[in-house]
Amino acid sequence: MTLPTSGPLSLADIQGEFGGSNPISLSEYYAGGAYVPAGTTGTNGPVPSSGAISISNFYGTSAVVVTFSDFSLNDFEISPNDATCYYQINSNGNVYGTVFDTPFDLLEQWVTPTSFASDYEVYATLTGGSLTSGTTGAWLSLGTSRLWYVQETANFGTETATLSFDVRKIGTTTVLDTWTVTIEATVEI
Repeated sequence: MTLPTSGPLSLADIQGEFGGSNPISLSEYYAGGAYVPAGTTGTNGPVPSSGAISISNFYGTSAVVVTFSDFSLNDFEISPNDATCYYQINSNGNVYGTVFDTPFDLLEQWVTPTSFASDYEVYATLTGGSLTSGTTGAWLSLGTSRLWYVQETANFGTETATLSFDVRKIGTTTVLDTWTVTIEATVEI
């Protein structure tokens, strides 16, 4: 849960979001330390990793960082081989996809810490082409890995799908990130 962007905010609120032990000390909550992920940013900018720190640094911050990147992925094969291009958001907090014909290459970590992956859900919208497999048009829990792919099985040709994605915390309506992925499978003679 994200801390409020204004109004009352206490050390107990910060501890409730980021964890920690009693007695509470603000010095426990430097970014990159035991409780606050490096790069944590809120309403008033980044949480300091050293030096002066105050409760106001924590307005609008969250213990969990969720971020996705746009990707254009492809698999290229020579006939008679089939080409299959994958994009997978994994329940382990990572994203995998086809890179240079390697089917499940690690692309990025989408949630920090990764143990919070099951708290989120994804919505995929097909905006171009067609999918061989993968669910679109519904919110899907990321407590289970989710896979979308295209496959070209003809002697030659290309199958392409472009997907737009949204992610949010389960039980909320606030979209935390939006990104686009194009997957393409090509077979040539």
